[in-house]
Amino acid sequence: MMKKVLKLLGGIILIPYILVVIVMTVCLLNYNKYGITEIGDKSFIIVSDHSLEPTYKKGDLLIVTNKGNDDITSNDSIFFYEQNKEKKTVIINLAKVISKRKITNTETTYEIEGDYEYSSEYVIGSAKNTVIYHGLGSILKLLSSRWIFLFVIILPVLFIFLYELYEFILEVKRNIKEA
Repeated sequence: MMKKVLKLLGGIILIPYILVVIVMTVCLLNYNKYGITEIGDKSFIIVSDHSLEPTYKKGDLLIVTNKGNDDITSNDSIFFYEQNKEKKTVIINLAKVISKRKITNTETTYEIEGDYEYSSEYVIGSAKNTVIYHGLGSILKLLSSRWIFLFVIILPVLFIFLYELYEFILEVKRNIKEA
């Protein structure tokens, strides 16, 4: 009876663990060059500071769908990558489009408030095509951190591998003694 309860409890714990491992791995494998998870035309933005307030709060997960350059018009707010030259990092910013100029079929330049021009290469998508999950960004940020990945995925897999190796060696020794 106790073995059945332990087996059931192990199954209940194992299924969410496997789901977390799959989500973490998919998010980490789909990082773009700016460190943002991109799956297809969707970008997963974790709001990690107060720079996008009041609309977006720290800890929010924003799923921004990029529907292309034709979908963005004047007065739309867009998310874009902005290089911080002092810190040599890239931040995500949000600004209103003043005008846009089509350069080629695939390239558009956007003039945003403050008289800055940005290439469509740096545009993530429009705020109107954004789904907000409050608080979920903090969880995703924690799960996708290097240390959590080490302790949740790498070390358990290492322990399982070592245990299986130990069991294999014991089985080989038993077979040698029987022969």
